Amino acid sequence: MKNYNFFVSGMTCDSCVNAIKSAIKNAYPQATVDLSLNTKELIINTNLQIELSKLNNIVGGLGDYKINEKKSPDIDFIRLNLEKKDKTLLNKIYNYFNDKKPLIIALLVVIASSICLSINSDRYDLFNKFLSYYMGMFFIVFSFLKLLSVKGFASSFSKYDIISKKIYKYSLIYPFIELFLGLYYLSGNTALFVSIFVMLIMLSQTYGVTKVVFNKKNIRCACMGEAISLNISEVTLLENIIMIFISSYMIYNFIS
Repeated sequence: MKNYNFFVSGMTCDSCVNAIKSAIKNAYPQATVDLSLNTKELIINTNLQIELSKLNNIVGGLGDYKINEKKSPDIDFIRLNLEKKDKTLLNKIYNYFNDKKPLIIALLVVIASSICLSINSDRYDLFNKFLSYYMGMFFIVFSFLKLLSVKGFASSFSKYDIISKKIYKYSLIYPFIELFLGLYYLSGNTALFVSIFVMLIMLSQTYGVTKVVFNKKNIRCACMGEAISLNISEVTLLENIIMIFISSYMIYNFIS
């Protein structure tokens, strides 16, 4: 008696195992056939000569099965795992952006409003007007959320903003600073010292936000005030970086 060891791919259930075992048993009535769904190992014990090509002819009519002398990756198993990974990845992406939905919606409102306000501007000044209105809408929208609970905002803001850590009263007046800046930009005014001031306050926030993001700390994002619970994330960092770039561009326009 001789043991033949093979590996079967394509099996997904016990019915597959039973069908393959029965077909091989019918072809080799005197043989002992053992097949495992978990290990995919096929063991045939017989005095007859077993040919791999014949075995594949036997199981080929049963379904998409393949018998090999060496263990090969199960195509169905791989496919199912890839699909599972794809679903997991999509779920992670969905959950990530769903958690940041309030901030993303606020930024989309700011962008849409800025486009509407600047759309009728002279084409040579369209981009500059858009940036100015973007700054104005940004400060107006986020100052409103902060003003709903100034003390609550200040408590969160002082945990990461560099200036607020040193001067707590600054965090208490910051929502009013944002409101003033918003009204200032929406009125069509621009000035070099205002752009410099905006860049400095945004740098203070961005430094703190960067430390939080890279150290993977869970700290409440003060930008949404106390009304909306949201942790600091890469989106918060991106939001601040955009503001720094816009203020830097405005400074460049003044000095060039």
